[in-house]
Amino acid sequence: MAKKQQVTQKDIKAQIKELEEKTFGLKNKKQKAALEKQIEALRIKDNELKKNKIKKDMKQPIIQKIPVGVDPKTVQCINYVNKCCNEGLNCRFAHDTVKKVEKISIIEKNEPKHVCRFLIDALNNKEYSANWKCPFSKCSDIHKLIDLKGDTSAELSLEEYLELSRQSLGDNLTPLTEENFKIWKEKKLKKKLNIKKRLRLLLPVKKELNYLKTVLICLWMTTQQSN
Repeated sequence: MAKKQQVTQKDIKAQIKELEEKTFGLKNKKQKAALEKQIEALRIKDNELKKNKIKKDMKQPIIQKIPVGVDPKTVQCINYVNKCCNEGLNCRFAHDTVKKVEKISIIEKNEPKHVCRFLIDALNNKEYSANWKCPFSKCSDIHKLIDLKGDTSAELSLEEYLELSRQSLGDNLTPLTEENFKIWKEKKLKKKLNIKKRLRLLLPVKKELNYLKTVLICLWMTTQQSN
């Protein structure tokens, strides 16, 4: 008994091409419709062969690779998932479902905490009370007054210290601008020039004074200028 030949995709495509060439220019409608039905049936068969080939390829075991240093038992076996692992219990990869462990950010106990800026503003504006709540719901800073005599990890950052220092200043202050800075610098230079001129006038007249007395005069003049 002769062996049955297996139909491949190449054979089907060749048959489809041959039938399409026959239908081209065919005037008989009945023959043309019969050929088109055959073409449609061959295309359905071609699609089935494609699906069977994909399933067959999926059942073929693959060589699984992992990075160096990773425990294979923590990695899911792909061949086991595809139901084609031939190793069984001797497989070095995990056949059970591997649970993904989420990374949880752990805050160290000794990590310094900062005072909430909204709390600082509330204290400065005299709006703080026992029922006060931070407007930012997800704020992780300190929101209560702490006795600093006890053991606590609360520390003021440089920004908070500068902000508190700025708010403790009075209201009768001149704002620092580029023009004000230029005026202040010019005044300082004029004071230095005046001191030098006076020293030049004093030194030739009182030659009997020693160097120490001259220095004392200079110091006295600088104190007078500052006052």
